[in-house]
Parts: sequence; structure tokens; C-alpha cells
Amino acid sequence: MMRFLKHPLFLSLLALGIIYVVFAYLLYPPLPKSLLIQYMVICTVGVLLVATFDDRTAARMAEPIMGVLGNPRLLPLRIAAFVAVMGGVGWLSYVFVKPNSAAPLELRTIHPAPPSSLKVYGKTVDLLTLQNPIREQYSKDSEEFAAAVGEGKELYYKNCYYCHGDKLEGQGHFAGVFNPRPINFQDVGTIAQLQESFLFWRITKGGPGLPREGTPWASAMPVWEEMLDEEDVWKIITFLYDYTGHEPRSWELDSQSSEGAVDAAAAQPDTGKGAETLDAAAVDAIYMKRCSQCHGEEGDGLGVAAETMYPAPRDFTMGLFKYKTTDANSEFPTDEDLRNTIRNGLTGTAMPAWKDVLSDAEIDALIQKIKVFGYWDEEDPADLKPIELGTPPKATPELIARGRELFVKACVQCHGDEGRGNITSGKRLKDDAGNRIWPRNLTRPETWRVTRTATQVFQRLSTGIPSTPMPEHTTTMSIEDRWAIADYVMTLREGSVPLSQGETVVKAVRVDGDLPEDPKDPAWDRAPAMTFAMSPNIIKEPRLFTSLNDMVTVRALYNDDSIALRLDVDDRTFSVPGSELERQYALQGVDATRDAVAVQLPQALTGTSEKPWFRHGDKDNPVNMWYWAAPSQEPQSPEMASVLDATGPNKPPVPRADSSELKAHGEWKNGRWQVVFKRALKTDAANDFQFEEGAYTPIAFADWDGLAGEKGGRHSFTSWYWLLLEPEENPARTYGIPAALAVLAGLLFLVAARRARKRYS
Repeated sequence: MMRFLKHPLFLSLLALGIIYVVFAYLLYPPLPKSLLIQYMVICTVGVLLVATFDDRTAARMAEPIMGVLGNPRLLPLRIAAFVAVMGGVGWLSYVFVKPNSAAPLELRTIHPAPPSSLKVYGKTVDLLTLQNPIREQYSKDSEEFAAAVGEGKELYYKNCYYCHGDKLEGQGHFAGVFNPRPINFQDVGTIAQLQESFLFWRITKGGPGLPREGTPWASAMPVWEEMLDEEDVWKIITFLYDYTGHEPRSWELDSQSSEGAVDAAAAQPDTGKGAETLDAAAVDAIYMKRCSQCHGEEGDGLGVAAETMYPAPRDFTMGLFKYKTTDANSEFPTDEDLRNTIRNGLTGTAMPAWKDVLSDAEIDALIQKIKVFGYWDEEDPADLKPIELGTPPKATPELIARGRELFVKACVQCHGDEGRGNITSGKRLKDDAGNRIWPRNLTRPETWRVTRTATQVFQRLSTGIPSTPMPEHTTTMSIEDRWAIADYVMTLREGSVPLSQGETVVKAVRVDGDLPEDPKDPAWDRAPAMTFAMSPNIIKEPRLFTSLNDMVTVRALYNDDSIALRLDVDDRTFSVPGSELERQYALQGVDATRDAVAVQLPQALTGTSEKPWFRHGDKDNPVNMWYWAAPSQEPQSPEMASVLDATGPNKPPVPRADSSELKAHGEWKNGRWQVVFKRALKTDAANDFQFEEGAYTPIAFADWDGLAGEKGGRHSFTSWYWLLLEPEENPARTYGIPAALAVLAGLLFLVAARRARKRYS
């Protein structure tokens, strides 16, 4: 047995199997199939080179193969191998020739080569000699240096944390919208390996300043020289290194000496794990470093980042917490409730999961500090009673139907008939601090904070959500009724298209006959749907920091002549200026605009991996924008469809004098806009994109929430994805080529077997 396990053929197959599992199932985001095949080919060649590095091991490797081919006693195994070879070759060939909708391969350089000099802030700087003026002017232990770090922290949390995250790990609450993802500053392979002059270049010039030879970049990094002073950029850079515990690289040789070298352990991110004995000063330091930027130095929810957050950070001084497992009569949550929030974060908010940074002792110490902020640190835990769950019933169709009836009576006025959070009561909901808030979209579990199961929905119903208008229902509903609603609410998510996880291709399906112009046409059921996350425009002035409309679902159909796209956007409010619904939900001090959506396409494919910059293109790669706006009652105006041409983010898109080639129609119902765009595949306009079957076309989407007064650059958008007009399948090619190759492989197997039999004759 051990001889078999040590055989080079077995070890080679085992190694390749492990490599495949890692590449195919463990890496995230998932590898495109084309890249997976390339990696496996390279690894197979490498394994074979190692396994046959001399004549002896090569002979051992070939011995069982030759036995299967030629040994008369192994005829049944030879027949099985013959069938396996033909079937394997046929299947692999089919995988290659069948219609494939995998995204095109896009390789990127992680750290592009910087230029030697840089024109910035009205001057030219030499990046080879550029040094951080804060480090040159102040020693690291001086008060002035600490003040610069503090100012850099404030600037970071006002400008950068949306993408790079509260923990600086590249997981900000809008990070998932962008491709490539924001950089992880905590990774020892990023800023720890770079000079500060490199960061200065990347921050000041942003995504548009990346070298063309390194495309495709599509980086969402803003051009910060347009929004921050030079001194501010250096303060942020100084803060990044201070917070992560990294040291910037230096050209100086003596920095590599034993005296100046940075210890490897010291270069790791400062997680604080392992600290079990904490005095008050240590706890205060943890809170100030990890929590104060959002929750405020005094725990009042007025941190430097709080102004642009939705929902607002928790005000600990109020002693009210939204998510708890204690009953409605218990004022406070349990320590475990708070521990879960700190450890796991709150989905859909800026609150990250701290479990990989803070130790259990540190989390417990922070919980005690939170209690002190709210003056309830002396409360007796015995006074906290758990929610009475009763016996959870089986979610039968009858129970769910009962839940629907109860939902209509008790929940529709806030959550809407289909659960999208479109208020029908006419009430303007506010939290206890007076902030305007909106009911949860129950069809989108990706936005649910801590609620994942029917039991947790039951808990929300039972105890309400303190500090919000969500009431407790123990006095108005029985346990059985609350379970019925909870089970019904869990079904609401079934009607939505889940957020795309790694898939980037919108597949347009070919149909016969006319394309649908009505969003409700059943023909749309034939089109595969993709849902993409949207981010508010946080990357260029006029910036937008929050948006309720954060996802778009896309479907596409085409025929011989035209293409049609349907965009679905969950929008709690119907913003048709002057309409009754618009006035009903108007925000104080905000002039409502029309709800609107847009599709962005390049004017032409580049023929390379280079794409236009994803926001309005660039001067070398202009884009078309298909724009639709809802109607208006004051002033009176019908819905509008127009084509805009854009040549970069620094120039407003230019509407065309004639947009008659584009047709668009939208309908709003139960908290959702559905908008259909339709255009001919080919047009006479030289600056129109001309569609081709089988071509991968970059495509992006945008949304304007009229209730919030969004217009112009203040809107939400996606980064680039792909649109593919799936060509009709050619059966002769799809099945004929694999069959021919399978037969050829079988013939070669027979030839090899005939030659191998001579060794045994």
C-alpha cells in the first residue's frame, strides 16, 4: 500500500487534484474558467517535469501506463481506459467549443511602475527623491507628528473609508461595487512594500492617472488632487502607516541595516489580539483607535465620519440598541447581543466585523465602556428577560398564507405590499434622534443587518427595533401570529434576483419576432437576470455619500434588428415632481427631481483589453449613455428618453439633438421602477455603438433618486460589466468537433496499445 501511495503517478494525480480544488473552489473571487484552464495546464506541465526529472522516475511514471496499454491480463482495464480517453477528450473538446459566456480574462499589475516625475498641484515633483514632509519636519514621537496623524485620520474617515473600510482592509461598505477592489492597507504586500512617494502618486492621480500599458485598470480611485490639498494627502499617508503599524520603504541603504530594519513581526497589522489584561487607559486607546471616528469620542454618535452615514452610528449615551434578544419589557440588550454586533458587524452599514482584529477581552472591555456611556453599567443582568419563542411551527403553505393576511394588516403600511419598504401610510418616519429613516426592503436579504432566519424575524417582531418606529408586537399579536408573519417574510426574498457573486456577464437571449416594450411582458422571463450593486458617486465632485437605491437588476433580449434591456431598480419613493406621492414623501429642504436610470456603453470596442474609464469614459474612449427620466407633473412633461455622449468625467455629457433611435418606457409599482430601453442593433450614427453577436461589450448602469434631489453627477452607478449577445448555437460545430477529436483520440490509443503489447509478447 505504501509503495502505491509513494508512486510518482499517484502523487502527481493527487497534487493536481488538490491544485484544482484550490483554484476552482477555494479562491475568491472565483477564477474565470479560461484562467482556471490556463493555470491547470501550467501546473500539469510543472508536475510532469518534476515527476519525470530523471530516467528512473520517468520509467516508474510510465510503468503502470504501459501495463494498462499492453498487458494481456489487464484487458478489462484497457477497455475502460479506452472508453475514458475517448469520453474525456470528447468532453474537454465540447467544453472548449460550446458557446461560452465566461467573462473575458483581465490580468492586472498590482503595483504599476510609477513615473519618474509627476505634474501635480501646479508643479513638477521628482518621485525618485520625493519624501514625506511630515516625517522630514517632525520626529515620530513628537506632538506635532501625532497631531498630523490625528488630522490624517479625520481626513481618511471623511473621504476614504467608504471604499477602504473602517479597518483599512479594503472592505468598505461600497467596496463590493468596484472592480478591482480597493486596496487592503493592512496587507503586508501592499503599502509595507511601497515608498510614500508611490502612494502620493496613486492618491493624487487616482484611477485616470494609471499607465495605459497596464490596462485594464477601471480603478475607481478618485483624482484626489482635485479635492484635497497637498498637505492633506501627506497627512492621510502618514495616518495609513501609523494605523497599520507598517513602515514605508526607503531608498537609503542604511534603512536595511540591523539598526534601522523593521522587525517582521512589528510590520504586521496592529490587531491588539492577545491582550487579556486591560486597564482603563488601554480600553480608552482601543476605543479611540477603532470606534471614535464613527461613534464619537464621547460615545454620542458624532464622530468625524458620522455626518455622511446612513444609517447614523449608534449614540451610546441613549442606551438604545436596535438588535437584541431580550423581550420588549427589557430596556437593554444582553452582553452577547452587543458582542455579536461588534464581532460580526452590521450588513449594509459602515459597521465592520471586528472579530479578526479585537480579542474577546478587548470586545468585553468595549462593551463595558459602552454601558458606561449610557449610564447602565450597574444594571442587573438578571432583569433582562429573553424573548419568549414558544414552539416554532412548521412553515406550511397554510401558515404562510395566514402570515400574508397578518402582514397586510400590520406591516404593509410601512413595508409595502410586496415588502420593498415603500411606505403606503403617508407617515414620514424618523428615529429617536429625528433622522429620516426608511423601512427595510424585505425582498433584499443582502441589506438585512443581523436578521438571517425566521427566528430572528420573529425576534424583531416581538421586541421591535428600539429607537426606530418599528414597534413591538407582543401586545397585539399572539406567538403563533408572529411566527406566521416571520415565515411569510422569509418568502419575500424568493421573488428577487440575488446579488451577483463573481458573475459579470449579462447574457442577451435571441428571440424571434418583436421585442417587448412593456416591462410586464412575459417575454422577459426568457432573459437571464443579473443583479449588480451600485455605489453613490463618492469619487468626484459633486459627491454623494448615501443612496437608498443600491442595486440594479438587468435583463436583455435581441432579435435580427434590435436589442432591448430592462432595468429594475427598487425605489421606495415615486418621484414624479408635483405628484401626490412625491409631495407626500418630500424631504425637507430638498427640491425633488425626476427619478432616472441610464445605461452606458462604449462608442466602439477597442479591440484590446483597454476600456473607457467607467464613469463617463475618457477623451480617447468616449461613451454613449442611454438616459431615461420619469415624467413630471410640475412642470408638465412626459417621460424622456435621450442619448448622451460623454468624453470623460470632467465634462458634462452632451445630449443629442436627435435621440429618436432610442425608445424607453418605465413603470413604477410597489416600490420598484422597471424601465425598458430599445434600440436598433445597427444605426447610421457614426458615434453610436454598433452591436455584434458574440462580442463582449462593456456595459455600466446608473440611477438617480429624485426624492433626494439627485441630478447631474449626484447619482449612483456600477462599474463596468459585460453584455454578450449570445449567438445561435451551431450543432455541427458544437458536437461534430468533439466527436471527431474523440474518435482521433481512440485511434491513437489503439496505436499506442498495439505498440505496448509487443513488450509482453
